[in-house]
Amino acid sequence: MAPDTPVLDVKGLRVEIPVTGATLRPVRRVDLTVGRGETVAVVGESGCGKSLTALAIMNLLPRRARPTSERIELAGEDLTTASRRRWRALRGDRIAMIFQDPMTALDPCYRIGDQMREILQTHRKVSNGEARERSLELLRKVGIPSPEDRLTQYPHQLSGGLRQRVMIAMALLCEPELIIADEPTTALDVTIQAQILRLLRDIQRDTGIGLVLITHDLGVVAGMADRIVVMYGGEVVETGVCDDILAKPLHPYTEGLIRSIPVPGETRRGETLGFIPGVVPRQVGDLTQCGFYGRCPYAHAACATGPVAMREAEGRQMRCVLPLDGSGRDPSAWVRATEAS
Repeated sequence: MAPDTPVLDVKGLRVEIPVTGATLRPVRRVDLTVGRGETVAVVGESGCGKSLTALAIMNLLPRRARPTSERIELAGEDLTTASRRRWRALRGDRIAMIFQDPMTALDPCYRIGDQMREILQTHRKVSNGEARERSLELLRKVGIPSPEDRLTQYPHQLSGGLRQRVMIAMALLCEPELIIADEPTTALDVTIQAQILRLLRDIQRDTGIGLVLITHDLGVVAGMADRIVVMYGGEVVETGVCDDILAKPLHPYTEGLIRSIPVPGETRRGETLGFIPGVVPRQVGDLTQCGFYGRCPYAHAACATGPVAMREAEGRQMRCVLPLDGSGRDPSAWVRATEAS
């Protein structure tokens, strides 16, 4: 792989699911690139298409779902026409995924050691003893106490934090080039969450893997991400460097997300937090207007004339008709919109 070749390069990813009398389009026109050693956070509220995008990249969508794309490349290898056999060889080896719920991702009928050995022996020619030593090495690396005992235990015998650490160890077994972490800390308490995130950051620093972090928690994003990809209604609506987006969001949806976060030292106890009025529209059929039109406090006639294309300026991209310099916005518009709801 050339030094400037992205670990992951996705262009024009779409997912369609036939439903009664219509076609559901939960993922529309998603572009995503991840460099070696880079963390890209994919953010957005529930139902915006984050997890389906990850499953489409991993070729793990439900049978009825129909993914299409202009390009999906892993370190320069075209995966759009990869066979099922090739995908089985790639998953767990060059690309791995940390699922949102380790209790359902781990097989409850097999011991931890058996599951780790199976991954290694599927992708590497190693003996049972070598697989055990590699498993112990990774369990120690992710901070699991008494790793020898854990290998003989079943998933239900471990706490949520330990199960998540086991999932991370499994993802690292074959030293992949890319890891997709889908809400890896959602079900964990704050202390364990901080430990897991620190662990992912340390592993990435040591190994140089690319990391796609899927989350709705902008606090997690601020401490982890190099770049942010904001999704709404199955589309990417804004991308840019993490600090730039958090300091000055350009898309109204990104602005609404950030307004909903309490600011230490500024948000007073009992004060009403900001929020985005309305609900995410059902993603059925083709878009005839901006996907955020019905919830946007800055919406005007130009937003309803058809789908909105991405525009780029100074390293930022935004799917909006508003000026890219952030001008032309009434500061009181959000207040009026939230009061009206």
